[in-house]
Amino acid sequence: TRLATAAAATEVAASAANPTGVELDLPVDPNEPTYCLCNQVSYGEMVACDNPNCKIEWFHFGCVGLKEQPKGKWYCPDCATVKNRRKGR
Repeated sequence: TRLATAAAATEVAASAANPTGVELDLPVDPNEPTYCLCNQVSYGEMVACDNPNCKIEWFHFGCVGLKEQPKGKWYCPDCATVKNRRKGR
């Protein structure tokens, strides 16, 4: 039916815009800083990249595939790539 198709399309669009699946029912302050690969506000558990020059700095666990706080130093996907590239020189 058209209604089911429209609902499915809306759900797909919503999941693409919110890859973590976390629904934010709070009003978002336009001045609130955004973080992570998803460019959303701070919510839930987050981890900081240990590169002091990281452009993003804070990441939601779900967006970077973490379920718990990593032990030791942790680098975001972008900084880990740069770090490994320099290491290989």
